Parts: sequence; C-alpha cells; structure tokens
Amino acid sequence: MSNAGPDKTIYLPNDSTILNGRNSVDPDGYIISWLWTKISGPGTPVIMQATDSICKVKKLAAGLHQFELKVTDNGSLWSNDTINIKVIDTATGTTTTNRPPIARAGQDQTIVLPLNSVTLDGSASTDPDNNIRTYLWRKISGPPLYNIQNANASKSLFSNLELGVYLLELTVTDSAALNSTDTIQVEVVNPLPPCTDCKVVFVSKRDGNPEIYKCNADGSNIIRLTNNAATDDHPVWSPDGKLIAFVSDRSGYSELYIMQADGSNVVQKTFLSRFCENPTWSPDGSKIAFASFHNGSMNIWMLDVASGATPLIFEAPGWDSQPSWSPDGLKIAISSDWAAYDLDYDLYYISIQNNNLPTFPVTSNLFDTLNYFHPSWSPDGRKLACAIVKTTGINSYSTQIGTMNFWGTEITTIATGASPFTKTSWSPDGYRIAYTSLASPGAPPNISWVAANGSSSGIIVTNGWNADW
Repeated sequence: MSNAGPDKTIYLPNDSTILNGRNSVDPDGYIISWLWTKISGPGTPVIMQATDSICKVKKLAAGLHQFELKVTDNGSLWSNDTINIKVIDTATGTTTTNRPPIARAGQDQTIVLPLNSVTLDGSASTDPDNNIRTYLWRKISGPPLYNIQNANASKSLFSNLELGVYLLELTVTDSAALNSTDTIQVEVVNPLPPCTDCKVVFVSKRDGNPEIYKCNADGSNIIRLTNNAATDDHPVWSPDGKLIAFVSDRSGYSELYIMQADGSNVVQKTFLSRFCENPTWSPDGSKIAFASFHNGSMNIWMLDVASGATPLIFEAPGWDSQPSWSPDGLKIAISSDWAAYDLDYDLYYISIQNNNLPTFPVTSNLFDTLNYFHPSWSPDGRKLACAIVKTTGINSYSTQIGTMNFWGTEITTIATGASPFTKTSWSPDGYRIAYTSLASPGAPPNISWVAANGSSSGIIVTNGWNADW
C-alpha cells in the first residue's frame, strides 16, 4: 500500500519540502522500489533522489502541486498514492489563478451475493477553487457483467454485478479542464455457508475447576471435555473440527496438548518445561503456532503436529504473544510491544514466507495509549477482530471489541463491556465474533457474541471464557 503522506502547505521564499513515503507497507511481502513523479502544478520542480522512500523536492513555484508515489513489491505488484503541496507567495497571499481538483472515489467495498449493487460516491472530491464541472465513472477491469447508472454524476449506482473483483476510476474535471483521478475496488463474493452446526469450545469453572467444555452455537448442549485437577485453558478447534488443542499445567508446566473433539485421547505435544499459551492451528492442520516464555520474555514457537518438533519462529525485544494464523496460511498476526517496549501493545504480522520476520505493524498508531490484544481473522482473511484495551487506573481497564481491515485501517468498535484481555474468535460463517464479557461484580465472566457489523449481540453461555468457534 503506497502512502505518500499528508498534504502540505509551504510559504515562499521557502521553495522546497520533503516527500516521505516510509509509511508505505506491504501486507504479504516487502517493498523493493519507490518512485516519485510530478503529476500537475506550475513550473518545473526538481525531485532529488526520486527513487528513495524519502526525498526532497525543490524549486516549487507558487501554486498547487501534485506528486505521485508508486511502490512496487517483491511480487511485481504495485500501488500509488498522491500528495498535494500548496505553495503560497507570502507577498501576495495567493497561489495560482486555477488549481486542479482532487478526485475521491471513496473506500473500497465488498458485497456478498445475492446483493449485486453498490453506490459509488465521489462527493468527497474537492476543488481548491470550487469549480468542479464534471464527474466520470468508468470500469477499468473486472467481470464483463455490470451497469453504471448516471456515470456523469458524483454519485452513481453500480449494479448487475457478478462474482469477481471490479476496479473503477473516477475522473473529476474543473472549468479550466484540469482534472484528477482516483480508483475504487468493488469485490463481489459468495456467502459462506450458514453456521447451523457450529460448536463453541470454551473454559469454565462451573464444576469448580477450570476445565474445557463445548456447546452448540446457541449455548445449548454443554458437554464437559476435560476432568483434571490441573488448569486446562486456551482451547482451539483444528481446521477440520476433529481435534482440540489446548494448554494444561497437569505436568507441572503449562504445556500444549491435543485431544479428540469428544475429549478422548489426550496427548501431550510439547515438553518445554516452561509456560505456553494461545495455540493457533495452521489452515492445513499440520502445525500449531503458540507463545512460550523464553530468555525473559514471551516469543512465538511452532509445533509440527506429526513430528513434535517445536522450533522458535519469532523472538524480539518485548513480549510477543497471542498468535493467530491467517486463513491463507501466509501470515500470523500477533500482539506485541516490540516497537513500543513496555509502553503499549500493537498488532503485527509474522510473514511465514519471509523467514518469519515481522512485515509491519497492523495497528501503526504506536504510543497511542491503546493496547490491541488477541487478534483473530475473519474466515475470508479480509478483516481482523481484537480486544482494544485502555488503562483507566491501577488494575482498571476499559475493553472494547473492534474490527479492522487486515492492514489496520477502518478500526471500528462493535462491542463494549468486554473482559480485559479477552480472546476474540470469528464464527465460521463470518457473521459473529465470540468474546469474554464482564458479568456482575464477583461473578464469573460470560461468553458473548456480537455481529461482525455491530448490529446485534447476545450471550452464548454464562460462566465461561477463552471461547473458540
């Protein structure tokens, strides 16, 4: 994702400024090249070292200048972003007689069939001189079936869509024939099968000791799966629903175990003799990533289910925990204070294809006093849910459940009143998110659910925590 930085205003006689593209990121690889170019504006400014992520542009004349940053990754995929630089002549207080408009096509959209239309909205487009004259929507690529109604209006109905990804362009032109463009992606997907036979596995002390239970999605048919004097915790379903991985201290340490879905055939899988937590299965069920204490902090490890090998896959200064494997198997989201050591926690990706290196922070607002914990992926891999925790006093916290795009934008709060540091888990159909909610003071917490869009909510079971669909 290219990020050319925020728009700027400078004042003559200062005729130079810095172009900074270092906030550009790549969600599944790494950036190999940057390229800055001038799109519009008066005069002939000079871009120094135009192939660097940060460069200087000088000899800017009075007026509005627009520059583009194009970034390309190791897979030859690219994206671009623009920055506007307004140069004001302090002697006259003016810029130029006419400046180009700025097209804004809106956020990318995803719809689920049978819904087959969206509204294209370019009304956020602006013009510094307030003289936009025309709009034009056109399809750049995508399936052949579509219809654009009122293609020359700021708002247009894009309809008759079929399964696939459409890319559209909005061109905005002013009265002096200056124009700019912006693009929007509309993805049309099939609905996931409804979660009619989903099971929830969770932890409860309803029988006096932390044990693992399972129930139907509506909270009915609660079945106890473990019965041990030790503490059993952090249960997660295998991708095929036949196994459950969990953590237990029955050996004297919190080690990783696997059992059948009915609680039988419990097998200890790790023998690290140190604290382990938060297992997450790879999509093919062959590996389990988990967090374990090592060298004075928590790090991310991986269990090969067949061989039992447990290599360390990620170690960084700070506390790295709560891994969640992406549905495509290429990334593991974690919560870590790696970049803001001992201050706050953000979400990061570990790139499985890039030597298990952290590619970039998902929640890039470091040092914002908010902590992001327990990421979980939507079944289609497009979104993350997490607990957003704000410290309100000594051992006092306010916890919300939020969702975001997988690259960390459009963070939306969908539930409040969650238990501090609660785990989140998406239902297999992608419509609901399970989490631990606060009950009355002194009472055990509950397993609650909230619709992924925040429109509805409810309780699955009382007296439970650490649920997994």
